[in-house]
Amino acid sequence: MSTPEQDSPDIWSSAAHNKVPDDAWEYHTRKALNDAAYKGLDYVPYSSTMPVQPKTDEPKFMWKKKGAH
Repeated sequence: MSTPEQDSPDIWSSAAHNKVPDDAWEYHTRKALNDAAYKGLDYVPYSSTMPVQPKTDEPKFMWKKKGAH
């Protein structure tokens, strides 16, 4: 039997369907420069609400080490 926590989406999967917005200036600048942050990190969406909703349409974004999610 699973617990409610196991059945709930996590902050990453809830927002995974979102794309980086056009106004994310830091991401687009780093991408254009192909700098170390862009090469070593992913800019990923996440849900900042608690409890986490099944689908987040207005996520926040953060830099996260590549392969860490």
